[in-house]
Amino acid sequence: MKSNPSGRAIGIVITWLASICVVVALVVAGLHWYGISIHFENVVATQAQKTKLLAQMNAELFKSVEAEKNAVLAVTDEESEGFAAESRQAAVELERVRSELSMLIDKGNIPEEIRLFNEFGNCWSELQKIDRVLLAFAVQNTNLKAAKLSYEEGGKDIQRIEQSLDQLMQASVRYGSDHQVPMLACTALTAALKIHYLHNPHINEASDAKMDELEKQMAALDETVKNSFEDMTRLATDPERLAILTSARNAYDDFEKVTAQVLKLSRENSNIKSFALSVGKKRTVTAQCQDTLSELQKTVSGRAFKATR
Repeated sequence: MKSNPSGRAIGIVITWLASICVVVALVVAGLHWYGISIHFENVVATQAQKTKLLAQMNAELFKSVEAEKNAVLAVTDEESEGFAAESRQAAVELERVRSELSMLIDKGNIPEEIRLFNEFGNCWSELQKIDRVLLAFAVQNTNLKAAKLSYEEGGKDIQRIEQSLDQLMQASVRYGSDHQVPMLACTALTAALKIHYLHNPHINEASDAKMDELEKQMAALDETVKNSFEDMTRLATDPERLAILTSARNAYDDFEKVTAQVLKLSRENSNIKSFALSVGKKRTVTAQCQDTLSELQKTVSGRAFKATR
């Protein structure tokens, strides 16, 4: 049988075309799978970066909160200001990381991540508002300053009053028949000591109404001291006792000034206000921020895990 050159040529061409089709199909398939692989790698890398940023945010949030607590509990202005600065710096760093994460969240356009990220943003904004007030109070330390002033300067003045009135009582005993001056001296000293005693509850009091009550008690005691001094001045007319009375009144005048300063500082209540914010509203909002960050971390980690399956 004679061969057909034309038929063989056609067969070769068909085979060649088929081979080309197979090669093209393989190339297309390879490119497709390569594209999918690149896509998955990008997803995994992006989610890993998000996870890293979220961990940084969590760490900075913890730093800021801990430094704020230390600022509230610090006993000197220097310590309070140092811790307040640390808290603010951690907040600045958190905000920087949050901005970086925002770009990745927007680019990914994943609804659940966007929702949780925005929820954290609202919570974080509220937390920063609280900190602006709280840290401003914390560094003032008005209650601590009032307590120190009462203990140190107030204590010295009370000691001077006591020494002078004790001298007055001893001098009056030498006059034999005069018993009124020692009694008045005891009354004045007792009233002054009570005023000094009331400094502390006033410093520790958060309620304005209760501070008003304490100040009324102090005002009544102050009147008792001054009336006693007036009566003693009228009765003790000799130069010796008048000189002692002058010394006692000068000491009480100094004590009055200290009391006025103590009450002014106490009224500002910066330590009590900062502590109340720290253990109250601040703690609640902080917990909300931490919970939202945790949920966002779970969502991001879950998507990264699915991308690798």
